[in-house]
Amino acid sequence: MSGTAHATSGFRGGLHEIFRQQAAEAPSRIAVASAGETLTYQELDRLSDRLAFGLTTRGVQPGEVVGLCLPRGIDMVVAMLGVLKAGAAYLPVDPDYPAPRIDYIIEHSRAQFVVVAAELVGLFDRPGVNLVAYERGALPDGVAPDWAPVVVSPEAPAYVIYTSGTTGKPHGVVVQHGNVDRLFSGTQSWFGFSKDDVWTVFHSIAFDFSVWELWGALLHGGKAVVVPYVTTRTSERFYQLVVDQGVTVLSQTPTAFRAFDAVDARHHADLSLRHVVLGGEPVDRDVAAAWLARRGESAPQLVNMYGITETTVHVTYRPLSLELLDGSEHSPIGVPIPDLAIQLLDDAGQPVAHGAVGEIHVRGPGVALGYLHEAELTAARFTGSGADRVYRTGDLGVTYDGVEYFFVGRADTQIKLHGYRIDPREIEAVADAFPGLSNSVVSKVPGSGDDAHLMLFALYDPETGPAQRAAAADLVLANIRATLPAYMCPARCVLLDEYPRNHNGKIDHDSLQATYHAPDPSPPLEAVVGHAEKVKAIWEQVLGKPVAASDEDFFEAGGTSLDLIRIMQETKKQLAVEVDLGAFADGLSLDVYVDHVGEQFASRKRATAERGPS
Repeated sequence: MSGTAHATSGFRGGLHEIFRQQAAEAPSRIAVASAGETLTYQELDRLSDRLAFGLTTRGVQPGEVVGLCLPRGIDMVVAMLGVLKAGAAYLPVDPDYPAPRIDYIIEHSRAQFVVVAAELVGLFDRPGVNLVAYERGALPDGVAPDWAPVVVSPEAPAYVIYTSGTTGKPHGVVVQHGNVDRLFSGTQSWFGFSKDDVWTVFHSIAFDFSVWELWGALLHGGKAVVVPYVTTRTSERFYQLVVDQGVTVLSQTPTAFRAFDAVDARHHADLSLRHVVLGGEPVDRDVAAAWLARRGESAPQLVNMYGITETTVHVTYRPLSLELLDGSEHSPIGVPIPDLAIQLLDDAGQPVAHGAVGEIHVRGPGVALGYLHEAELTAARFTGSGADRVYRTGDLGVTYDGVEYFFVGRADTQIKLHGYRIDPREIEAVADAFPGLSNSVVSKVPGSGDDAHLMLFALYDPETGPAQRAAAADLVLANIRATLPAYMCPARCVLLDEYPRNHNGKIDHDSLQATYHAPDPSPPLEAVVGHAEKVKAIWEQVLGKPVAASDEDFFEAGGTSLDLIRIMQETKKQLAVEVDLGAFADGLSLDVYVDHVGEQFASRKRATAERGPS
């Protein structure tokens, strides 16, 4: 992709070049670990060289975009480095994305090559795409004597991440090597990154928080611990991983940190943490305050950072304190990274007075190049060039002194949920394509803890009966699940004859949400009666088909990890049971799942009996 270059001073080299410097200085140091396996810097360097050499011999050219689709783990890191060493930009594709989403990303990006795990090649069965089936044992034996990784400029694209879009389709954000290099050099004085740091790579590589996590480790000689998917969804296991691995830098969305904090409150283990970095959502004040009261404000330091994909992960920095949380109405995001500037502008593009809310505009070398193959949209959201490039975020902020900033909310209809930025119009476009359904509205419904979720409201034929309407709602949700990533799928669909209106004739969103009554988060223990039937109904609701054999392996029968996430979410909503993915390490079937839910009920009943009457 062509575009205006960034004037990036002090550029240390491409991400892979800085990594190679670390590998040369300490080849035997552990670079990456996952699920009991490790690679040293030398081993990771050599494996990624072999992949890069194979890519260049296949015809991959510097500057092009190469798709990347591998499960979480060490090989994912090998593949990312291999693509960068070939001079290309990596385009992460989550293997759990529905087929239409994968198709769109590959087609829109015009990626000619996709590095894909051998077992996932079926996801890319389409003409015009060269598949590089990745198997570690099948990599080239070595590299040609005259081959070397491509040397890149600060302006060279490093990765493309697709984010939720305002037109019903996602947009690919192009981030350059220089954008990422200065992210870490600009925050070094705050964090003191070193070879002794151990970072968790908790997030999907399709979510840009992973850029901070992975490269924060590899650019400084530290260790990146790629957290297995099952562990990310099992708070006890993840907490134990942080303890066992001696993690020093932990990054979490406030939603995920709520679960981590709850486990810490129970165990209060000795932690090696130096920093806990929150991002992706407004700070959860209650959780942050509880952590600070228990752990203190300096060891580790709890930091809130604001940023978005288009501004290279992070824009601001703010260590949190109990005094700050008590004294601020909005989410404190602090001061910009030294090479960035924030402007708060009104609708006319003029600066607002201190204390007034304005739209956040970010200026400086952290601003991405733009949107891939979307010149018009890029021109509408990005202005300026070089170090003066500006991105209009759509977020609202306020400052009272011109130094410290606070996040207020969104200027448009976008929703932030569990760290993801979601444009409801993308979901509504899919819903409105369903026959007989119109005027869809997606809303974020608050809940306790991490139970906030999306709700879909829509108008449907008023002549239909309850059974037909319920069936239509289920079909609409099934269609959305087959089209969009799990994080964008509404938990419920409510079909209405008409929308409630306010005095201006606009949809009354408060009244609209009041039409939905969330299930009691703590159903009586009598719910254990018939729980097997309830669980089976949840499975069939999510899978959209009868479960023929209760002892049949879930995945062999066609179930996906996305389906399992939805089943777990429904189990929590309908039965107030927190499912432990670790219980299914030896296999998953309906029988196994029912037994696990029964054990959770029994455990809760025992705990209630031990507490006695209140």
